[in-house]
Amino acid sequence: MKKSSRKPTKAKRPAAPALPVRPVPGAASAEAAFGQALTLHRAGRTAEAEAGYRAVLTADPGHPNANNNLAIILRARGDWEEALGCYRRALTRNATDPFVHSNHGCLLLDMGRAAEAEAALRTAITLKPDYAEAHFNLANILRNRGDRDGAKAGYGEALRLKPNMAEALCNLGDLHKGAVELSRAGECFVAALKANPASAEAWNNLGETLKEMGRIEEAIAVFQKGLEAHPNHALMHSNLLLALHYTPAVPAETIFKAHAVWGQRHTDPLLPAGKPHANPRDPDRRLRVGYVSPDFCAHSVAFFAEPLIRAHDRSGFEVFCYHAATRTDVVTERLKGLASGWRSLVGVDDARAAALIEQDGIDILVDLTGHTAGNRLTLFARKPAPVQVTWLGYPDTTGMRAIDWRLSDAIADPEGVADRLSVERIVRLPHGFHSYRPPVDVAPPAEPPSRANGHITFGSFNNTSKVTAEVVRVWSEILTRVPGSRLIIKSAQMGDKETRNRYRNSFVQHGIAAGRIDLLARIHAADGHLRAYDRIDIALDPFPYNGTTTTCEALWMGVPVVTVAGNTHVSRVGASLLTHCGLTDLIAADEAGYIATAVDLAGDPERLSALRRSMRDRLDAAPLTDYQGFARGVEAAYRTMWRDWTARSTI
Repeated sequence: MKKSSRKPTKAKRPAAPALPVRPVPGAASAEAAFGQALTLHRAGRTAEAEAGYRAVLTADPGHPNANNNLAIILRARGDWEEALGCYRRALTRNATDPFVHSNHGCLLLDMGRAAEAEAALRTAITLKPDYAEAHFNLANILRNRGDRDGAKAGYGEALRLKPNMAEALCNLGDLHKGAVELSRAGECFVAALKANPASAEAWNNLGETLKEMGRIEEAIAVFQKGLEAHPNHALMHSNLLLALHYTPAVPAETIFKAHAVWGQRHTDPLLPAGKPHANPRDPDRRLRVGYVSPDFCAHSVAFFAEPLIRAHDRSGFEVFCYHAATRTDVVTERLKGLASGWRSLVGVDDARAAALIEQDGIDILVDLTGHTAGNRLTLFARKPAPVQVTWLGYPDTTGMRAIDWRLSDAIADPEGVADRLSVERIVRLPHGFHSYRPPVDVAPPAEPPSRANGHITFGSFNNTSKVTAEVVRVWSEILTRVPGSRLIIKSAQMGDKETRNRYRNSFVQHGIAAGRIDLLARIHAADGHLRAYDRIDIALDPFPYNGTTTTCEALWMGVPVVTVAGNTHVSRVGASLLTHCGLTDLIAADEAGYIATAVDLAGDPERLSALRRSMRDRLDAAPLTDYQGFARGVEAAYRTMWRDWTARSTI
């Protein structure tokens, strides 16, 4: 499943730089040794600096500056408990140092002790009200707990004190972005780049914001410029890869090469050569399958992953889930009850996560994320399981040699060209590679809305990033050929005024009256979101980046979907879904056919009514909702992969 409606992860928000120096009274020799260590620290010679600080602390265990600076090094490499002891010793000697309180608070936040972190940072601000970094760090805490107004005020105070503080501009921008204030977010990221042109976070988040606004070519250009300065920034590079899929201007071969370069640059160096795996090599034994995802919660990924996890044959497969995010809800709890093993990877680095997976004896490890938000692809690069697979979360190859297989079908990935554009070997499931379970069971209305409205309403609930200039042009032609018809576009990004205005004007430029276009923002309640499909007669699938969840939702609610089949996976998922639901007559081969199919369907009210009345029964009989059948197909694929490995591997 392609999570086009989600935002790929932003770069991590760094805590404000620590201020490690202020000489304190003490033995001259200790201060001289501290000064030497500090010089090494500032020069980036961290190991030598650490040895120097430890030498100072051997002579003077309570030395506040040496404790503070050693803690900075320890925190950076994840030795949090020792760092915590250093900060406490520093504060015992000098409890009035605001810099140590602030650094202490940042560490406590890393450790998930938010209340203590907040107290430490408020103490730092009390001791030094003009301490911009402390206001910034406090704002991060407030934001993490959902206090948007408090966080906004904190970033604002930090910027009042330091107007060119790029980190605060970035995080304020990200706060606006989370509230779908995309234009204001973009302004913050541009300001951050002016303040610090080397800010990787600003480049990354500006690119993401432009993509969310549907300004794809600009987003791609920003990501490329950011990567010129930060070629090893794997996250920004992943975001560029995802963005390339939204425009028809980039050839499939170019996109494939870009993925291969990502793998060569970021993960191939991590792949252990000839790594042995201790997994018993019996080809027919019960297998341990591990699923890795940040979306084991009320998220579109779970609508597709849960049916498989629930329907797995426990006599042949033992299921483990590795949750890579902090978000939990009722769906999380359901999935926990379905898994033999449940592990959180939050705060667990790749090396420790790989060791955990090996300790669990996972035979087949499955990535559900690809190059989208919260992915752990660099964990897969360490090859913790002998067989590794990618499925569901991304519409293309990962570009990684460490991932062996990709699940798809013969419609989304026809044999031949598709194999040449995938680093992984493609396993084509015979009845489609999706199994959909809606979040709530809402019954569709008996008749399409045109019966009561007297006009046809087209619609798309896809991410606006998919609604490119080419899509607007084609949809405008459909509206022109169906007099009186209307179009509803619904997405989270339509909550931004500038984005709404730009899209409405783009239709006006094609001769469509503004009053015929309804632009709706996100509806948070699942049943309310699904009920919005009651307003649509015909759903229009965008191209070249098709919908997945939106297509399944529309069909579930009785709405026929018209799609055009392209030449790559990302543009053929609609064809795959419709084929496996017996709706091949709604699949067009080109733009002209797409327009004609939509116009013809709009002119056939009896057919629209018949489709609305029969669609739920059609889906109930389709492979899309045959959860047991889907699970057996996936399990057969897993068994083939496993036997392939046992046949090729040696002890």
